[in-house]
Parts: sequence; structure tokens; C-alpha cells
Amino acid sequence: MWLWQSIILLLALSPALAASPNELRVAADKGDPKAQYELARCYAPGIDVTQDYARAVVYLRKSAEQGYAYAQTELAACYAKGSGVPADLGQAAQWYRKAAAQGDPLAQFGLGNFYFHGRGVTEDKVEAIHWWGKAAEQDLAAAQDALGQFYFETAGQGAAYATNWSKAAKWLKRASEQGYVGSMNNLAYIYEHGYGVKLDLKEAYHWYRAAAEKGVAKAQSNLGLMYQEGSVVPHDFVQAYKWFKLSALQGEAVGRRYVEEYEDAHRLTEGQLEEVNRDIAEFRKHLRANAHAASSSRP
Repeated sequence: MWLWQSIILLLALSPALAASPNELRVAADKGDPKAQYELARCYAPGIDVTQDYARAVVYLRKSAEQGYAYAQTELAACYAKGSGVPADLGQAAQWYRKAAAQGDPLAQFGLGNFYFHGRGVTEDKVEAIHWWGKAAEQDLAAAQDALGQFYFETAGQGAAYATNWSKAAKWLKRASEQGYVGSMNNLAYIYEHGYGVKLDLKEAYHWYRAAAEKGVAKAQSNLGLMYQEGSVVPHDFVQAYKWFKLSALQGEAVGRRYVEEYEDAHRLTEGQLEEVNRDIAEFRKHLRANAHAASSSRP
């Protein structure tokens, strides 16, 4: 998944188009690498020109071969995905490496992904961490999440990983603070249990809630448990059932189990059930609307 996130992020972090396609074409044909790159960005999505991935790749290559890092990164993504050129992970890795060496965080992130999964290069977790770390230090949230998730998943696996809880907390928090939803539930878990950080149930609640409201099923069931147990918020079976059911609707096992338990025990009145179902319908409508808006706003 991380590889395709880098492609989505690419245009968002690239410089804005500076001129019309006709103006760019004149400069590009004179050998200007930035104009070549920007013209490619017109052809790939079809901005004021007929969409043409193959032609976009031609201009990306011209720019990349002159050392323009943005073009190198996007050319790598094209090879990785097979857009406008046959897929070639070896070529993708080479271009990511060239751009990564120039400090482009997206290329560093992409190269880290390749090393982590052994795509186009020999699998090497140490190299993956190295390149993710460089991108993460430049505040690329996806790289911060990748590091955080790696440290979270390896924490407790022996002496070599003894400090990984604190590393996980550091990077998951930095990604979460940038709104990276994938980090929030695990960060909340770390605070809830005090792994590598001081136990802080209020902070755990904050991040479970933030993730739950973005539609993360596991966070929704964890939030339901907090309302059920009254550990940091007052006992509230109505709220607990609401979040359990929202997670259950996504197939989350804990949520399904508690929904069945609540319904078998008739823990809520008919009026409360109607209230919860109205809230759920409104919540899901709002979530879909936000997802559509976010999708429509992508370059």
C-alpha cells in the first residue's frame, strides 16, 4: 500500500504549474528540465491537453536525465505502476535512488518501500528504515507512519527491539498530528497501556476518538470499550453500543461480538436503539461526504 500512497502524494507535493502547456512546450523543447517536468504533469492527467501517459513519460525522462529530482521520482512511480511505460521495478528503484540521493522525501519513502518489500532490489529492512527515516525527518507523514508501524509491530520481539515502543510512539504521534489516520489507533493503544510512554488514558481516548471519527473500525471498537468501562469517560452504554455497531458494520470482530451481547441482553431501550441508528446513519453520511470531498480535491 505504501508504494501507491507515494504516487498519490507526488502531485500534491510537487511545485504548481507555472505556465500554459504551449509556453511549457517551447521551454521544454529548448531543454529546460523544469519545463519538461511541468509539461509531463500536463500530459499525465490531461490538463489543457489530451491525456497522454506515454508522452508524459518522454518529457519526464528528458527532465530526469538532467538530474531534476521531481521528475526522477515521478518517472520511478511510472515504472513502478506501469503508467505510460511497461512496469519495471528495477528501473523504478534506480530512479527512486537518484532522487532520494538529492533529498527528495517522496523518493526516499518510495525507495524505503522497495527495500522493505524486496521490490526491484534485494529485501533489506535496515535500508528500508534508513530511507524512511530520512523522509520522516522531512515531515513526510506516510514515512513517519511506516516507521511507527514497523517499530510497533516489532516491539517486544527480543532485546534488539527493546526500545521500539518509544520509537513507535514518537513516529506514530508525528504522523497522527499531521492527520495520518492509519497511525492514530496504534498510538492510542500505546498510551492506553503505557508502552514506551507514560500511561495516559486521556491521550489514548483522544486518539481513539480521532481515528474512530475518521472511520477506523478498530478504533471504533476500542472507543466503545472505553465508554463501556468508564475508564476515562463516564459509563455510557448508548455511546458504547453506537461505536461497537459502527465497527461491526465494517466487519470488525470485537464490535460484532459486543453488538450481539448488547442485543441479546436487551441492554438498550427501543428509544435508545432508534437514537443510535439515527446517529449512525448521519455519521456514515457525513463520512461518505468527507471522503468524496477529499477525493475530488486531489490533483
